[in-house]
Amino acid sequence: MSRRRPLFEQPRLPSAQRADSEQIVAAVIAAAIELGPQATLAAIAAKAGVGAASLHRYFPTTAAIFAEVSRQSYRTLLEQIRALTNREDLELYEMVKLVCHAAIEGPGLSLEHRRRLNLELPLAWTTSTAEQVYAEVLEAAAVWIRAHVRPAPRDLEARVFVAFANIRGAVLMMLMFPSLAPSREALLPALTDSVFLALTSERPLGQ
Repeated sequence: MSRRRPLFEQPRLPSAQRADSEQIVAAVIAAAIELGPQATLAAIAAKAGVGAASLHRYFPTTAAIFAEVSRQSYRTLLEQIRALTNREDLELYEMVKLVCHAAIEGPGLSLEHRRRLNLELPLAWTTSTAEQVYAEVLEAAAVWIRAHVRPAPRDLEARVFVAFANIRGAVLMMLMFPSLAPSREALLPALTDSVFLALTSERPLGQ
């Protein structure tokens, strides 16, 4: 039985090909973010100060560039969560609020940029990065809650998963259907209350 090929071939990851590879990739990603999702390869190369041939060695298409932008946005989320869970001055509700705010505001990308990354890139291109980041985020959240909430719920891991899915779903709805979404000022407190309740309700999940 032949293996099914993916509908869209995933572009290869940028790899180190010379001493300044990291700087080149960073410059290209920064240029792509600044210019926005409509940018062409030529415009990105010019903005990054990189020759067209050099750019093609790392990113043969704009889709390959924006796949890497998406992967980096996941890593930025992880850095934001780690910074928050390293703090010792927060109560649970304030922590939830800050996490929700970070998710709603995003990793320094415009709403249009985030919308296109979420809706137009094939999910398979960034799934491995997202899964790794989400696993670390869920673990960091559970560890922080166990250290700061006594007693922690026995079904904490399930609650953290549901809470995070709640946040991810709200953000995805905001990006997919902006005309239906409330203002960010209205969304943040509603989402914060919902996530806080998922983490603290005295009734076990499923009952």
